[in-house]
Amino acid sequence: MPDIDEKTIQLILKKYVPKRYLNQREACIYAGTSPKTMNAWIKRGLKQIVFDDESNPKYDVRDIDAFMEEHKIGIGK
Repeated sequence: MPDIDEKTIQLILKKYVPKRYLNQREACIYAGTSPKTMNAWIKRGLKQIVFDDESNPKYDVRDIDAFMEEHKIGIGK
């Protein structure tokens, strides 16, 4: 078995291990929605992570999943 260096391991992990914290564009892709809808969700309670006044907000995939589960409407039941 060939030796794998640290750089190769990091590249593999970056490609295959999902990120937990996403920027808004990534969060929209993850949730299958638009930035306009994401902003509406924020007004309805979706949590954002903001480190300081100059940082862009991040979104935890667990918070997105919980928000979507909480606001799920069963149609056709």
